[in-house]
Amino acid sequence: MSSSTAASDRKPMVAAGTSNALVLTALAYLPTVFCMMTVGVIVPFIDVLGAELAASRAQLGLSIALFSMPTAILATAGGALIDRYGVRRSMLFAVATSSLGSLLASRAHSLLALDCAMLISGAGFGGTCVSAPSLLIRTLTGPIRTRAMAFWSTFAPTGYAAGLLLAVPFTAHDAWHVALRVHVAILLAVLPALVWLLPRTATGTATSRDSLRHTFSRMLSVIRGPRVLRLGIAVALPNAVSYGTSLAIPSYLARVHHLTIATSSAAVAGAKIAAMIIGGLSMGYLLSRAVSAGLLFGTMVAIGVLAQTLLFLPSSGLALATAALILWLFAFGGMAGAAMSLLPNVVGDPARSGVASGVVNQFISLACFAAPSAWLALHSSMQFVLLALVALLASLFALPYKGAVRAPGRS
Repeated sequence: MSSSTAASDRKPMVAAGTSNALVLTALAYLPTVFCMMTVGVIVPFIDVLGAELAASRAQLGLSIALFSMPTAILATAGGALIDRYGVRRSMLFAVATSSLGSLLASRAHSLLALDCAMLISGAGFGGTCVSAPSLLIRTLTGPIRTRAMAFWSTFAPTGYAAGLLLAVPFTAHDAWHVALRVHVAILLAVLPALVWLLPRTATGTATSRDSLRHTFSRMLSVIRGPRVLRLGIAVALPNAVSYGTSLAIPSYLARVHHLTIATSSAAVAGAKIAAMIIGGLSMGYLLSRAVSAGLLFGTMVAIGVLAQTLLFLPSSGLALATAALILWLFAFGGMAGAAMSLLPNVVGDPARSGVASGVVNQFISLACFAAPSAWLALHSSMQFVLLALVALLASLFALPYKGAVRAPGRS
């Protein structure tokens, strides 16, 4: 491919990103949210699944953890393939794979079958959460991209919450298989929209002609960069705290405040969606106004520690616990938004955005793979708070914020 051809392919991407930023943000955000819903659908049925599949809570916790395993192992290599073959094909394949995983989960009659289904569903989810940042980096620039990246970073809690809300109507009749089939229908409905709307220019036109050796060399050049690795740690640990809290809090609130699992799940889901959307939008606005990502991240860490303390305080009532959950989710939205807004500046070259996104998501998935076993094994409120405190402080020290922020309006 000639340089003039490559340049002509890049120009429409910037123009499309500037004029259709909301559409492009939705194309990155919604598929990852919908694929993440699988976990949220399953969690309210843990006790039911345990009885039907003759499995313990620990075994089902491992099944949920398997959802994160494909991304934990393959995200970096997958990011290199996305750079090579393009965002459009990768996103479509990922959503189709996720729908297959949920369909197989709805038909599972053994723990092994559920484990395999979660692996397949997790592979699809990993494809979307690696493809989406690459789409935004390739198609948007300046403050618009900063806001989009900050908002996109809230997809995991929002997707989990959406899955909880989807599951709630079916908890009364223990109809977990029906809830999963509704999820399959949602994913299949998304595919035609993606085929129609995903820009063809957001594909790896130049890198698709690279040799595998060149692709591998590009991947190693990203992995060797300490700033990308530090960003991966800084993003992963708050995600692990958020994921672990999401898994533990429905049953914790139900046990401590004597609620039904449907009531606690609905309360958690409503708080999540409201807080994440508000947090993502507000943090994106602040970051696009050149507020220091490091200062914002540190402030959100302090708020997050306070929120975790209030959330797991045994003497707090349901109203205080719900308010603390909203505060925590707002803080997490700020941490995730501030950290992910640094990705375009840390990676530098948009042609390597898939690999960099893969590295970051690999760290996230490794942390989230460990989260279910860790948080579901805890019982004391002090244990929850101390684990969150250590993880959040470690993420603050890892954040590569120095010299990473550019003035608004620059790509």
